[in-house]
Amino acid sequence: MDLFCGYYLTWVNFMPMRQSGKLRLGILGSGCGTNFLAINSAIEGGELPAEISIVISDVEDSSILSHARQLDINSRFIDPGSYQTKLDGAAEDKYVSALSDAGVDLIVLAGFMRILRGGLLKSFEGKVINIHPSLLPSFPGLDACQQALDHGVKITGATVHFVDRGIDSGAIILQDIVRVKDDDTSVTLLDRIHEVEHKIYPEAIATIARGEVAKKGRRTFMAISSGS
Repeated sequence: MDLFCGYYLTWVNFMPMRQSGKLRLGILGSGCGTNFLAINSAIEGGELPAEISIVISDVEDSSILSHARQLDINSRFIDPGSYQTKLDGAAEDKYVSALSDAGVDLIVLAGFMRILRGGLLKSFEGKVINIHPSLLPSFPGLDACQQALDHGVKITGATVHFVDRGIDSGAIILQDIVRVKDDDTSVTLLDRIHEVEHKIYPEAIATIARGEVAKKGRRTFMAISSGS
């Protein structure tokens, strides 16, 4: 523990003792995979000290799997089981095995449309992150952009957060804002939020990879690592 701004903090250390010195990511997604592509682009551009060990989807014909195959990145479809909104027990065991076999250090949810509450969160406790298209804790869950429009907010945005057993309720790592236009629809608003997501998700992962994230209860703190 370190004393920082009057708080005793526990630093979140994900950096593996590997020859490469890179954080190994397991990315879970259900759809287009645009955040996955943004993360991969940041890695290829040298902005993110990480490597993608595996991409897993619960949708067999998802675009994220197609992108991963085109990039020659290890990828798998794993059947989610019988539930509509979560993984069943057997499926979750398969996800845990696949991620463990791939040597994953950090799980990155990139449009993964399944609630995680069981064995996967236990096996990777404190090592699962997500991005959500609102300024949490406002507008958690589905249809965040429509929620923002319905409430008449003037500013919304995107949030990178740790995943816990609640719905978009984990400790916040990084946020950025998007101004709501008078003529916005949920589609146009989400398009602009996605642009912000593609910027802050790689940034948040990079701070974790460099050992610059500390947690105290529900709060996270950023600091410059000793090697910087």
